[in-house]
Amino acid sequence: MCGIAGFIDKNSSYENAEHLLDAMCKIIRHRGPDDQGMWFGDGVALGMRRLSIIDLSGGHQPLYNEDQSIQIVFNGEIYNYLELQKELKAHGHQFHTNSDTEVIVHAYEEYGDQCVQRLRGMFVFALWDRNRQRLLAARDRFGKKPFNYYWDGQRLIFGSEIKSILEAGIPRAINAQALDEYLLYRYVPTPHTMFKNVMKLPAAHMLVYEDGTIRTQRYWELPFTSTSQDDEATALERIRALLKEATRIRLMSEVPLGAFLSGGTDSSIVVGLMSQMMSQPVKTFSIGFEEDEYSELPYARAVARHFKTDHREFIVKSDLVKVLPQLVWAFDEPFGDSSMLPSYYVSKLAREHVTVVLTGDGGDEIFAGYEQYRREYLIHRVPTPIRSTLGLASAFLPNGVRGKQRLTTWKRDYGTRSIEAFMLFPDYPRIALYTPEFYEQVRDQNPFERHLSIYRSAQHLHPTARMQYVDIQTYLTDDILVKVDKASMFNSIETRAPLLDHLLAEYVTALPASVRMRHGRQKHLLKTIAAEMLPLEVLNRRKQGFSIPISHWFRNDAHSYAHDILGSQKARQRGIFQPEFMQMLLQTDGSTRLANHSQALWTLLCLELWFQIYIDQPSQEVCQQETDPSIQAVQSTLYR
Repeated sequence: MCGIAGFIDKNSSYENAEHLLDAMCKIIRHRGPDDQGMWFGDGVALGMRRLSIIDLSGGHQPLYNEDQSIQIVFNGEIYNYLELQKELKAHGHQFHTNSDTEVIVHAYEEYGDQCVQRLRGMFVFALWDRNRQRLLAARDRFGKKPFNYYWDGQRLIFGSEIKSILEAGIPRAINAQALDEYLLYRYVPTPHTMFKNVMKLPAAHMLVYEDGTIRTQRYWELPFTSTSQDDEATALERIRALLKEATRIRLMSEVPLGAFLSGGTDSSIVVGLMSQMMSQPVKTFSIGFEEDEYSELPYARAVARHFKTDHREFIVKSDLVKVLPQLVWAFDEPFGDSSMLPSYYVSKLAREHVTVVLTGDGGDEIFAGYEQYRREYLIHRVPTPIRSTLGLASAFLPNGVRGKQRLTTWKRDYGTRSIEAFMLFPDYPRIALYTPEFYEQVRDQNPFERHLSIYRSAQHLHPTARMQYVDIQTYLTDDILVKVDKASMFNSIETRAPLLDHLLAEYVTALPASVRMRHGRQKHLLKTIAAEMLPLEVLNRRKQGFSIPISHWFRNDAHSYAHDILGSQKARQRGIFQPEFMQMLLQTDGSTRLANHSQALWTLLCLELWFQIYIDQPSQEVCQQETDPSIQAVQSTLYR
């Protein structure tokens, strides 16, 4: 596991390139504290920071082929690398290391760009072909590892994190469209970032630089078409085998290994499978809160007892003033999912004992586990003509009548329904949200379009499959996997997700949707398998999610912190939000109103802190007067 960085700039001198690449690598040292490597040639610079997991002594990067005509930097793990190594040796390729990185080099020699199709794992790599003067970069199928890039028509600058790209001195111009979308989704959707001209390479895509131009193309997709006719018994047998294999190959490590354990079905199954395969007790790590209704620790403890794991816990307390600015810096962009906080703490706890952890990420998307899937299942059981009629009739019901809002949503398609269900400001039109100046920058764009366009492309699918298809390309890649990658790599720890093994996912999603969610039962197949492994108290628990007691915090310690940051003169002078809108959010008579807006306040707080850390370059005097000391510490690193 590493962080990569690099650039192509034919006008850069060697001395300038070395200085810049060193800075780009050092600022992401947290991603790879064990080693740094750099290569220069042909106006190209490739760099990496290494977290040593496999071939500890021989895996130094950049790596190259026999005649050094191909160079590579790589972030991730290739779980089938030994099989590929054997195959490539049979074709005459000579290996100098036992690392998975070198396998990609020889696979490219043998198969060209199609080498990506043969990789099983999580990865981002940048490969320079000196003979063809060509760069190939690729991102894994689900987007577990990030790849960001800047292109101005002459320079291509790339990195695992945007902060590396910023070291090149690119303009820090705000992408107004991305900011508008952030307030809707609470993350910046791919392919945009919050910086103009800095892009994210989408999951399952390649980027090619050749002849002074760049292009991107998709190399894999999870179609969700029902091509398998296996009955439920056959499907369960096949899924059991795939789950075991997906877990087994992710135990490959030369450093200590453990698991995140929430006490939910997904992480508990992973821990159960690990316990069957490991000779020592699985090291498990869980996070709880002082507020019992948000704490999943009782369930995690039950699973730990059941599988006799070596279990450790940490209780999270409200400490936003200290921690949140650090996380905003770590995430590169505003990120409004408050579960970033427990993700950070569980990674910090685990890093004290292990270097690699397995997680349960992906179970809800692949096996249909979200509550909205069940709601949509029930809605679609009502015939379309009746549904439309009831939706239209709801307009004549008096306001406040029970069921009016639900019937009103029946008029809309799932794409619109799903966005509106999670909107922070459903009753606030954008023209009342933004200042006139900022509204002019975004008035002609529809922030719903990103989500709706993917939904429209999948209208031929079964309703359940369509929801999964959209969530995998949006929420999973841009929220869940970003959160896990940033929070874990900030603590120099590698995470692996067996439930997102692409062979497992291809099989499960090729089954009929009615098998995946039998009679509206969420995650039917996975829960059936879980019933063979887990204690009843875990099986029968209500789905909770990885949330934090944010409304409690905003009634207490976070109250004044949010008011000081969002109500500051600095925030008002940005010219983005209407003063009346911000005043409404910050009204604190009795503090209950503030708590009701807790998710909105969290989202805006992350945005304002991001401005202060990444956009403002305040003088020391301004720092002392208006900027929190922890922000000053982060800025001293960023703007050294």
